[in-house]
Amino acid sequence: MEQEITRNKSQELIVQLMYSFLMLEKNNIPINFEVAVEEVCKLPYADCDVYLKEVLIKSLKNQSKIIEYISRFLINWTFDRLNTTIQAILITSAVEYFIEDLETDKAVIINNAVKFAKKFGDGGEKDYKFVNAILDKCLNGKGINLLLD
Repeated sequence: MEQEITRNKSQELIVQLMYSFLMLEKNNIPINFEVAVEEVCKLPYADCDVYLKEVLIKSLKNQSKIIEYISRFLINWTFDRLNTTIQAILITSAVEYFIEDLETDKAVIINNAVKFAKKFGDGGEKDYKFVNAILDKCLNGKGINLLLD
C-alpha cells in the first residue's frame, strides 16, 4: 500500500534522487532506479509515491531534451558547467512544469526550486538567484512543448 507523503517531501526526494542519478551517470556507474527509489523512500518500490516515480522517470527519459531546452536560456554558461545540484533542480523543475496533467503553477515550481537551491546548493545566494532567473525564463506555457515521453 502506497504511503502518503507530502508533495513538498516528494519534491525534495526527487531532487536528491536526480542528483544521485546525475552523479552516477558522470562516473559511468549504472543506475538501479528501483533500488535507489526504495532506499530514499525507505519503502518497497511498489509503495513509493507515484508522483515521485513519474517525475523521475520522465526526467531520466527526457534528460537530453530538457538539458537542450534549458541551455537556450543559459547566457555565457553551458549546462555541464553548472554544479550537479543546480542541474538536478533545473531538470526536475522543468519536468514538473511540463507534465501536462499536473498543470502546476510556474510560481510554485520556482519557489520550490529556490528553496531547494538554498537548502542543497553550495553557491549561497548566487545559486538560488540563478535558479530563479533561469526557471523564470524557461518555464513558459508558450514555450516549446518538451513532448515528455
